[in-house]
Amino acid sequence: MIKFLISSLLMVTSLLLISCGGSSSSLSNGNNELNIAAAEVIDNTIIPAANRFQQQVENLVAESNNFCSSGNMTDENLTNLQEHWVTTNMAWFQLLPYRFGPLVNSELLPTYTFIDSYRLRGTDYISTVRINIDSQLADNSEINAATFSNLSFKYVGLLALEVVLFEDAENQSDNNTDIVNEYQTNPRKCQLLSGYGNELLRRVEMVQLGWTTNYRGSNKSYRELVINNQLEANFDDETGESAIKKITVSVQEYYDYLGLRNVTLDVAQLSGTIWQAIAASADNTSELLSGTDSTELSLNRIMNNNRFEQSVGLLQENIQTLHTSLDEKNTVDMVAAAKSLDGNFKRELPEALNINLGINFSDGD
Repeated sequence: MIKFLISSLLMVTSLLLISCGGSSSSLSNGNNELNIAAAEVIDNTIIPAANRFQQQVENLVAESNNFCSSGNMTDENLTNLQEHWVTTNMAWFQLLPYRFGPLVNSELLPTYTFIDSYRLRGTDYISTVRINIDSQLADNSEINAATFSNLSFKYVGLLALEVVLFEDAENQSDNNTDIVNEYQTNPRKCQLLSGYGNELLRRVEMVQLGWTTNYRGSNKSYRELVINNQLEANFDDETGESAIKKITVSVQEYYDYLGLRNVTLDVAQLSGTIWQAIAASADNTSELLSGTDSTELSLNRIMNNNRFEQSVGLLQENIQTLHTSLDEKNTVDMVAAAKSLDGNFKRELPEALNINLGINFSDGD
């Protein structure tokens, strides 16, 4: 009787969500509560993360232009610009767990690699970036948009911006006075700063538009296509897995990545802010599970209704353990917590949601 009442309640909730419009108004008849919950995750967590990252990159570009304006190259303004980079990187780590759809697209080298070169195989390209910057600063050829759009993924993105903002090229000094002096004495460094920023913004806008407006020239958002199971009908190379499966697998792969790679040593190393960035991811995972103030049917609610309260508690406990390791800047404990969450998204979450992922798990490297 209790199970019947729970099932009835979920059915009524699903119907109410569809009838009241909003985030689930475009769902077709027959979609179960998992698809409705996935739509809410996309609308309330993933798309806001994409919008937030796009806005932060836009702000970073604007602040870079302001810094390079006459009279604005000061230590104080550089510090402000560096803080903008940190905020932008934190916004990226809120979107990074959703490495599918617009972040991957159909390119030979996916879009995300031009934003975050480390995520592909855990290769630290900082020396490669430094060599390229040294070469560009010493050259006298014209620097324009094509200079950056034609570069390989390993030369651009957040890493390139971090290098030009947090050290001088000549001595790799992290002293802001030295960095400002290089900007003042070599105008080409501002051209690099502007070029890296605009190229990053171009890539990020592709991701944001893919989620919200136009995915791969279809004039339909990825959100609409994946929720309504239209990806395979529009693209020969797209898979028809459910939205909830794509979300689950992608987040699982992210925590697998944290457990396998030397992220705390290799990423955001010049700014020294990797701990805050990963914490932003952990906060986003909590939101993914519990929903926001706008969420009607969260994943936690479905798991609780399915009588998997213990799994809900285990996920919350492991997220808190991850936060503790980040507060303490403890790499060993961070890796252990990430591996625990990797396991939770492989086993406990799918079981509690009653979904069959049906794949062999790896980071794809």
